[in-house]
Order: sequence, then structure tokens, then C-alpha cells
Amino acid sequence: MCGIVGYVGSKLADSVLLFGLYRLEYRGYDSAGVAVIDEGEIEVRKDQGKIRNLEKLLKEHPVEGNLGIGHTRWATHGEPNSVNAHPQFDTTKSIAVVHNGIIENFDTIRRDLQKKNVIFVSETDTEVIPQLLNFFGKEIKNDYELLKKTIESLHGRFAFLVIMENKPDKIFFSRNGSPLVYGRSEGEGFLVSDSSAFIASVKEQYFIKDGEWGWISKAGIEIFDQEGNKIVPILTSVDHDLTQYEKNGFDHFMLKEIFEQPSVVQKIIDNRITAEGKIHFPELALSNDFQAKLFRVVFTSAGTSLHAAMIGKLYIERFAKIMTEVEFSSEFRYRNPILEGDTLVVAISQSGETADTLASIHSAKAKFLKVLSFVNHLNSSIGRESTGIVNLFAGTEIGVASTKAYVAELVNLLLYSLYLGKLKWIVSDEEIGLILEEIKKLPSQIESILSKAEDIRKIAVEMREKRDFIFLGRSFEHPTALEGALKLKEISYAHASGYAGGEFKHGPIALVSKEVPVICICPKNEVYIKMVSNLEEVRARNGIIFSIYTEGDTHVPSLSNYSFSIPECSEYIVPILSVIPLQLLAYYVAIAKGCEPDQPRNLAKAVTVE
Repeated sequence: MCGIVGYVGSKLADSVLLFGLYRLEYRGYDSAGVAVIDEGEIEVRKDQGKIRNLEKLLKEHPVEGNLGIGHTRWATHGEPNSVNAHPQFDTTKSIAVVHNGIIENFDTIRRDLQKKNVIFVSETDTEVIPQLLNFFGKEIKNDYELLKKTIESLHGRFAFLVIMENKPDKIFFSRNGSPLVYGRSEGEGFLVSDSSAFIASVKEQYFIKDGEWGWISKAGIEIFDQEGNKIVPILTSVDHDLTQYEKNGFDHFMLKEIFEQPSVVQKIIDNRITAEGKIHFPELALSNDFQAKLFRVVFTSAGTSLHAAMIGKLYIERFAKIMTEVEFSSEFRYRNPILEGDTLVVAISQSGETADTLASIHSAKAKFLKVLSFVNHLNSSIGRESTGIVNLFAGTEIGVASTKAYVAELVNLLLYSLYLGKLKWIVSDEEIGLILEEIKKLPSQIESILSKAEDIRKIAVEMREKRDFIFLGRSFEHPTALEGALKLKEISYAHASGYAGGEFKHGPIALVSKEVPVICICPKNEVYIKMVSNLEEVRARNGIIFSIYTEGDTHVPSLSNYSFSIPECSEYIVPILSVIPLQLLAYYVAIAKGCEPDQPRNLAKAVTVE
């Protein structure tokens, strides 16, 4: 998985490919490479590590040519080294391939070809693609038949690009699960896994659908459906907002995106709340009658979005009185859940390409259920395959560890739960009005938290040597504790675990010591006294306490070694505010330890394989 770039045109391909790969760098990877047809021969340059290593290699050993493919690899089959890096090629080195996803039957194909004296070099599943093309190509000379037979031999979820020395004017492609986008400008064609990789000259794009395959050239695109029927793609315009790919004075994208959260929330308010104080979701595409009669909601998501779903469950049960469950998307499809027609499946995914969540959607649709997805990219796979969608309005998120998209998920989930409650005549206009007034205060409240970021940085510096952390929260703050722990381990590589405060005595309290800080989220709410009891339990065992508390409270800070206040607000708003100091804590601990927060090791932005 990770980044794919293909180019054919009049420009030097290596420069275009490098530009595209740098644009996709945020997705996470451990090696990078390109293949260019140079004077009729395929020249491959690839190396483990960062793209700058590849750029250095290209300067030392340049290639020239106007057609090529590039890739950033996140290792699945085979360790991250230069041999397993993409592009992969066949025995004759006349066919090169870059590939995202997994070829599930690669081992069977590999053994069959080895019996026919085909020699494999890498440990990757990808290598079977060029080897199959070379093997079939000895008898099949027609481009259409050759590609079709090869694709039919592959099982799994994937997207790949192919270049061949005997077809020097074409880039071949196939998509079955992993994203792929075609871009076009005058005399040029592009194939990328994310349209952010397009250069400014690209004016039109087409999101290739599952099962589609074909080839591109300078003249345009030839594309076929799963059955092999030729289709005519409808291209749409490309929006080149380059500011989202700049750090704008911040040291890292993650910090920039944390500080963008006031404007993200304001954008949601502007798009979701009318001048008359009504909540609207114009893109929803679900009838009010269907939503009003809902008996059950099932969330399916992963990682940070799973934590948002856990809070969404509390919102919907509180305001719409609908029985709600939260499922790991990686488990949803395999346990064959009992689902009926008055159930709405809600998928949440920042990237819109999360493979497990997409598989959950397919499983739900197979049971004839409607699926509503909260996504940041409406043209993503999840966005296109859902019955209805909610635009998160978070903007492109470059940092691998999600921050602003998480807050956008929470705000949209709160508004949607109020919207459902209104449809079911459970929540009054007066109550909705009061909560909307609180939501409108969020941008300034978040600004007030961010203005004290230096306080968090100082605490993080003192905690940088700690290797283990415990996060505690109750009610709406239990998912916040899980999210805070996830952020810290994602980017600082410290071990961190989140727990419901009531579970603390049932095992985790054994971990308390001077070497294990306990981060307690203790706002003034109905479980405040219970959380104070947790603080007392940690103090009694000489533990280190860092508390998040409500402004004006003097008791919690008096029990804590470190503390940080958030503005006073209702319990529904607290999760949106309390997570921000935890995001800052994770960022500053990572910086204090010398870690790279934007591209943490072993992680990818879009998890496109199961």
C-alpha cells in the first residue's frame, strides 16, 4: 500500500514522478523507487528509506525518458529493503510494476511459475504480476487479452501500474479495491493513488472504479470494465489548493493541523447550521422517513475513527434514543453480525480508503442495509460506495496521526445526533438551540487552549524519558483516554494504554509507580467525584498525575503533579476540547524524544490492506 504515480507526456518523467511521490510522502512508507523507459529500455532506480535517498540516487545515476512509474512502499510481504522496493520486474527486466494492496494468491502463482523455471528475486507478492505478464506474453501479443488474462489470475485487493519495453508509449493499469485516479492535461496523462500527487497542469481527473482496467498514453485513456467492455469515462475538474501542502511556518504538519482546528470547526458550523438555527446535511441522501424510523445504529470504523464512533454512540443514544453499537471494522465482516432493515450502518474514515471499513460496507450492503459514511474525501472509495455521506470538512490532513479530522468527526457526529433527535421528536428546539450556542463557542474555546500550548510543551519535556503511560477517563472521556493513548504511542513510540476510570482498580492500578505517569481527564460532570477517586488512588501509591480539568476547579490541580485547564462547557462538548491538550502532549513528547511526528515509523496514512 501507499503511493503510486505514473506519467506519460513530454516532461522528464523522473522529475514528475519525484514531485508526485513527495506529495504522497505523508501516507507513510519505508522505501521508494521509479522505473522510466529510457531510449527503449526500462531503467529502475529504487532504495529503502526516504524519497530523498531516491532523489540522491537519481542525481548520481540519472535517467531520461518521458514515460515512467513510481512508488512509495509500506512493507507487507518482505522486509523493507532495496530488493523488495517497487518497482518490481520480470526475469528479463523488460516489464516493471508498481502495486498497492495484496495479491492473496501470490504464493500459489509463484509456486506454479517456479515449476516452469521462472526465477523470483524478491519476497514480495507484487513480483508475480510482471512474471505473469512475461509468461503469458510469450503467446498472447494483444494488449487487451494479455492484461485481461493477467488480472483474472489475481485474487485480492490491489491497484497496479505496468510499463513494458515493447509497449514504450503506454502505462497499463488495473484497480480492484485500492484507489487509483487518472489525470489529464494537454498531451499528458497521469495515474496516481491520490489526486494530491497531480502537478498543477492537470485540469481533469477520473476516479477509476473497482474492476476497471486499461492503459493510458499521451492521447488519452482506454478503459474497460470487469467484464472487458469498453467504457467512456466522465472526467471532472481538479481543485489545486496548494496551501494545504505547505507548513505555513509550523515545524511540522501535525502541529499545523492541531492549530487549524478552530477554523475547521468554524467551517463545519458555517456549513451545518443555518442562519435560522437549523441543522442541515444537504449531502446526506437518506430520507427523513427512514431515519425517523431507525431502531438501531451500528458504527464500523478503525483506529482514531473508532474512538470518534464510541463518542458518536453516546451522542446518538442520548439525543435520539436509538440503540447504538460500535464495531471494529476489522472484525465486523467476519463475525456475521445480525442486522435487520431498520438498522443504519455508519462508517467513519478520515481517508475514505480504509480497507477494513470498506469491507464492512460491502458486508452491510450484501444484507441490503443502508450505509451512511462520515468521510473527509467525498470521491473516496468509501464515499462512492455508501448510500449516504457526511462531509467532515476537515480539509486534507498530511500528518499520519489524525488530529483535526478527529475533532471534525466529533462535531459532525454531535450535530447528526441532534438532527436525528429532531426527526424522532425526542429533542426539543429549545435544547437544540442551547447546544448549538455551545458549539458556536468552540472555535474561540479551542483557540484559548492552543494559546497555552507552551504549558503542555514544558510538561512534555519533563515526561520525555517515561516509557509507559496510563490514560483514564469516564463516560464521554473514556474514548478520549483511548485516543490520547493512541496519539502518544503513534508518534513518540512510548507504550500508552487508555482505560475507563471504573476499570482502573480491576488490574491497571498494578502499573502505578513513579515511572508511569497517569493522565486523568477530570472535567466537572456527573462522574467528576468518581474521577477524583481515581486521582486519590494514584496519589496513595506515589504515582505521577497529569490532569485535564475544568477552568475554575481548584481541587483537581491540588491533587495533581501537572494540570491543564479547559473552558467550562457541557459534557457533550468536553470530548472535543479535552482531546486537544492530549494531541499537543503527544506532539511535544515526540519532539522532545527526537521522533518524526509527521511520518511515524511503520504507520501509513491510508490503511488500504487488511
